[in-house]
Amino acid sequence: MNEIEINNILSKGANLLDITPSMFEEATSHYKAVGEFLGNHGIDADISPCGSILTGTVVRPYSENEDAYFDIDVLVNRPGFDSANNTPGEVRDPVDETLLKSDRYGNMAKEYDECITVEYVANGIEGGFRLDLNTCIDDKTCKTRQEYADSSVSMAWKNPERWHGNNPRGLCQWFIDKNERFAAVERAQRKARILKENRSLYASIEDVPDSLDRSEMQRAVQVLKRSRDEFYHRCGKSEKAPASCVVTVIIGKVSDHLPNNTKAIEFLESFIQCARSLAAARSLPNPVYDEDLLQEWDDESFALLTLWVEEIDRSLGNLRCGARAKGGAAAEAIFGSKIGKRAMPVTAAAVVPSVVTPLKPWSM
Repeated sequence: MNEIEINNILSKGANLLDITPSMFEEATSHYKAVGEFLGNHGIDADISPCGSILTGTVVRPYSENEDAYFDIDVLVNRPGFDSANNTPGEVRDPVDETLLKSDRYGNMAKEYDECITVEYVANGIEGGFRLDLNTCIDDKTCKTRQEYADSSVSMAWKNPERWHGNNPRGLCQWFIDKNERFAAVERAQRKARILKENRSLYASIEDVPDSLDRSEMQRAVQVLKRSRDEFYHRCGKSEKAPASCVVTVIIGKVSDHLPNNTKAIEFLESFIQCARSLAAARSLPNPVYDEDLLQEWDDESFALLTLWVEEIDRSLGNLRCGARAKGGAAAEAIFGSKIGKRAMPVTAAAVVPSVVTPLKPWSM
């Protein structure tokens, strides 16, 4: 296969795993409703999305079940509090208790150390999703790069109760800034396609949210996230899989050296080179916060990273070889069996089976 054909396979696979516009709008309405609910119960909180739904890199989580739920990260920011004078419990407990004790959310909510999750059941067509509500406060004292300092926060964590400094909004904005020049290429055409397929949701191209548009850079991240989930699941080492922020930062890092019209496959090739160097350097600075994203990794984590990268490289090589059997196996290695099969182009023979009627007399 040539580069265009391979890129089409990668893009189609990523699209099949993407959140649909209707689910995006549904998720948006639900996290806004949580904010209104908290406000109506005396909880002052600013609700905003972060993570993959904001960066446009969301994929359906890996599961044997095709109805796996999407995870939507949301910040519940409590104004008027600070880490010097307030405990994490003072900030977070009112949020958790209000949701857990309510008739509306009580049966849908579950408390974890890092967040409270509200689960929306599958609608039977597109699957369900979970809102991961991360209660936090603004914290300008966090060690972060100056240009992103305004977005740094301290998360209210439990067991043990503690403040956890972070900058998820800053990291999202960093990626969005990196992605902009790639997203500008053919943006109008992509949004026109979204509009054509979703006339019931949007009246014009201007109504289509940027968060639903997908550049080649964003598609590359989606492909890598799915490939990661597949590989580490097969190895029985899902707990060792690189966090999504690691994948996002590597792609953002390599984007500095790529032209605006770079395709997803070229992002993957650059990712392979960068990831190989990380296995030797054993360090990946967070571009918006003073931390090493690989600080907690052990020898096995780096060894598995090397194996995963080699599988990506091998899969791309098998797609290039032109043999359909190898290409199909490569697509399934990246996306899983169901999505991999659907991502492959349908051959003419598969569409219109050829029936040959031999001339008489038939040879014995």
